[in-house]
Amino acid sequence: RMVLQKHMREFGFETVEAESGLDAIWTLKQKSDINVITVDYNMPKMTGIQFVRLVREKPELSAIPILMITSENSQERQDEAFEAGANAFIVKPFTREMIAETLTSLGIETKKS
Repeated sequence: RMVLQKHMREFGFETVEAESGLDAIWTLKQKSDINVITVDYNMPKMTGIQFVRLVREKPELSAIPILMITSENSQERQDEAFEAGANAFIVKPFTREMIAETLTSLGIETKKS
């Protein structure tokens, strides 16, 4: 999370972290200015897939792009993420450039630094 947060800040984003999917859902309900959600496939209390499905069920959150990040590099995991509602999928280890390219592909502008 620290590496991803560092990159996101370099791109000009303010970041908000959550310890689990349940905490993230609560945080998302409190903030109205979220531009993108990054989620790991493996999280405490719920999986990234469960989290994505919950987000997609909530009309006020359903349009926010979701980037799933995981160390599990299989087509099955990727398919599962997209079926749940993720918009992009990146396998760890990732580079700053991979994150920037993915955000750009989602139509999210990044600050150049």
